[in-house]
Amino acid sequence: MWSPKSPLREWGGWLIILALAAPAVVHGQSRGQGDIALQGYYLGGNSQPLVDTSGLAAHFQTILPGWGLLTGSLEGYGSQNRLRTGEDFVELRGAPWMGQHWNVTGGDFRAPAALFEIPMNNLFTPEIAARGVKIQATHEDRQYTFFVGEETLASGPRIPFRILAPQSVIGASALRKLAPGLWLGGRFLQFSSSASAMAENPNLFPVGRQFGLVRTFSAQSLYSPVKRLKLYAEVSRPQSQDPRNLVSSLAGVGLDTGPLTLRANYVRQGVLYLPLVGYFAGDRQGPFAEIRYRLRKRVDLSGSASQYRNNLERNPEVASLNSTSVSAGATASLPAKFSASAQYSAIRFASQEAGADAIVSRNRQISATLSRPLGRHALRFTWRDIAIDQSSGFQRQRSTEAEDTFHIKQLFLGGVVRWQQSSGTDRRNSLFYRGSVQGKAGPLTAFVNIEIGNDLANQTIFSTNSYSTTVIGVALKLFRGWNLQTEMFRNKLNMDLNPESIFVLQGGGVAVGQDLAALSQWSFLFRLVKQLRWGGGLPYEGLDQFVAKAAPITGTVEGAVRIKALDTPAPAAGIPVSLDGSRVVATTADGHYHFSDVPEGIHEVGLALAQLPADFDPGEPSQNQLLVQSRRLARADFEVLPLLSLEGKVDGPAGSLEDILIRLAPGARYTTTNPDGHFAFYNLHEGDYELTLDPQSLPENGRLQSQGSVRASLRLGAPAPKVSFSFAVVATSKPIRTVLDKK
Repeated sequence: MWSPKSPLREWGGWLIILALAAPAVVHGQSRGQGDIALQGYYLGGNSQPLVDTSGLAAHFQTILPGWGLLTGSLEGYGSQNRLRTGEDFVELRGAPWMGQHWNVTGGDFRAPAALFEIPMNNLFTPEIAARGVKIQATHEDRQYTFFVGEETLASGPRIPFRILAPQSVIGASALRKLAPGLWLGGRFLQFSSSASAMAENPNLFPVGRQFGLVRTFSAQSLYSPVKRLKLYAEVSRPQSQDPRNLVSSLAGVGLDTGPLTLRANYVRQGVLYLPLVGYFAGDRQGPFAEIRYRLRKRVDLSGSASQYRNNLERNPEVASLNSTSVSAGATASLPAKFSASAQYSAIRFASQEAGADAIVSRNRQISATLSRPLGRHALRFTWRDIAIDQSSGFQRQRSTEAEDTFHIKQLFLGGVVRWQQSSGTDRRNSLFYRGSVQGKAGPLTAFVNIEIGNDLANQTIFSTNSYSTTVIGVALKLFRGWNLQTEMFRNKLNMDLNPESIFVLQGGGVAVGQDLAALSQWSFLFRLVKQLRWGGGLPYEGLDQFVAKAAPITGTVEGAVRIKALDTPAPAAGIPVSLDGSRVVATTADGHYHFSDVPEGIHEVGLALAQLPADFDPGEPSQNQLLVQSRRLARADFEVLPLLSLEGKVDGPAGSLEDILIRLAPGARYTTTNPDGHFAFYNLHEGDYELTLDPQSLPENGRLQSQGSVRASLRLGAPAPKVSFSFAVVATSKPIRTVLDKK
């Protein structure tokens, strides 16, 4: 059988990388968090010898301003005189370079096999886990990924190890947004294994899945013409030495209008669709549809149907499987806070070996649930009837289940009792119990989850849990960031998983081979953790946005400010320009300004009005919004209006020159003279004006000696004209009237 490679090759190199990264972690300007844990567990069961494992695990995350988020993990354990490793990696995430945000991972990495989040709940696409190098460049409307390494599998029920699997993987993908709502992606994957590795590991390379070298090319698209509608399509072409290189395809639609939810797809995936070692993926063809409808906010109706078959390559060494399933259900909110639900499910399953007759089973399940909150209690009652008709005979299973959940302050109690009756080849009556307790008292938290009895429902084809778990745990907050956690748990298989059951359960995330060996075991875990924070730590939410701000992709903003003159515009020097109301620069002698390292996005640039020199007015517009893009120039030009003054003098008799009114047109501005007859208008724009002396403001007997109105032109760079008026005070004598007295 295959075994892991030498410890030095497994993770010695990552120790060196972490050591080199340590100075960056404690950098004075960075902020982050981490933890150091001493942990271990004891494992037994299945008549295997006791396995004791213990070691150290260290994790950290730190923001490096201008560089991004640096994350590291180092997990090393000793077990049976052997070195075991967990998740060991160093990752720099969000580093800005060449207009992209770069994620670079060395060590253990994960890569999704699907380029998009597929809106199809019935499909299972396992995640690629490997040890090597992964590089990813992302932007708002594009993403490029490359990775290479050796695949790893999880081993260990509670503190998972990563053990190297006998398969190498290389992948590259590109994802682009071509139009609003339309995404298109392409993916290349290569899986390779040696003939000796396949022969030594038949559990990882079962019949029909023994391929030394497979390359797959796929195109995927996601289109959302409106917000509530999604259309998904995929085409995949494999290449291998096997002549049965079947083209795989998938088409689906998802609609969510609130009251109505619809999912439908048709899948055609060959055995070479995703030959990831240790997982059952692909090898099926058929339609699926589900619908949910809310009726008057009180009743939800649902239904689904599917029909699948495998062995599309018609390999005589592989069993042919067929399944047809239908289901219907309803959930209703009743008066007096009652809630009720009912469901009907039926599955027809057939399997046929080469040269043998097909084995057919017909399975039907009916269930009903009634629940109601009662004070601090939540009561639920469930009735279930399962009928299985197969060649070996007819079997029927009925059960009645009662559940109560109670909570008060920091104490939660839950319990389930199920009475089960099974009839068929043999008759069995049994009880199944499940209980849970969780409480918190100060720094102490304790919880217990126990399952006792034979879970008959999950041993049928309608299984929702392939194994059950009993857990007892205690968590204690100590001092200065120290925490202690202990758990004792037991896993127990509910049913023997095989290719037939996995086919019906649609993969369900179950890995074949290594992981199944970890079930039906008991173990004890302890963990002593010291939590660390520096520079204020990291936010609990919105970390991606936080990283983008700490290490943004940048562009440039620049422009010019001109003096708006009636003759020839001129550059405006020393004019302050602001960016987002914070960064301010002054224009140079030629009127230009420049902002570098401006993060991508919408920014506000404009004249800094509060700092604008007094001899200028802002032009229109004085502010502008710009979209700054990676390594590109965004430009905004502005104008300022020069402010000029116009002065003059009124000549006349001394002592009578004050408070004479002068009007300025156009506009409604006016001023008055001072005691020596001077007057002035300030903050005037370039233009032609007319000044008029108001004769009503002259002193008594004052008469204009000059014109009452004078025209004046103001131009930038030209001397301002001198305006003058004059008046005189005219003396008048009263007429003498002679009266003769006649006698």
